[in-house]
Amino acid sequence: MARRFTLSLLLMAASLAPPAFAELVTANQLRDELAKYGAEAMEISYEDGHPVLTGEMLGQAFDVALSDCEGPQNACRALRYVSCHEMADFSRIEALEIANTHNAGYRDTTAFAEEKWFGQVVCLRLQQEFRGETEFGLRQVFEWQIELEDFLQEMDDARAVKQAANSLDNSAD
Repeated sequence: MARRFTLSLLLMAASLAPPAFAELVTANQLRDELAKYGAEAMEISYEDGHPVLTGEMLGQAFDVALSDCEGPQNACRALRYVSCHEMADFSRIEALEIANTHNAGYRDTTAFAEEKWFGQVVCLRLQQEFRGETEFGLRQVFEWQIELEDFLQEMDDARAVKQAANSLDNSAD
């Protein structure tokens, strides 16, 4: 009986506690956190009034658009990371197959293919929101780094498979 009463009091106290609000993140804070994980050549610009950070991590260029921002510091509740990998020697169908294979797995990211003037690119997108999060930092940047590493490995694997297939085709001739 006493345990039930204590548990009820704890649950009631928790329900009366103010909701946890996300700690907003500025482009400067994001740049500093990314630098801790080896990101380089980072620049902050503004597109349509929203901060955008560009840089390079693991030898791969990326952009991070910050959104749902407020205040004079442009502190934001959402980030959208995007990195595109050139696959110029791949056809449109091959690039789409790579993106679809990525998307078929259990991931927090989305891949998509685009055609550029020089050929195909396969892009990775990760959306993060800080509603209910208490602190921006380690988890969010680490998640991007891991997803980017996995993506780059997928691109290397796709290139190796294509090279092996081309070698087999050439040896059959």
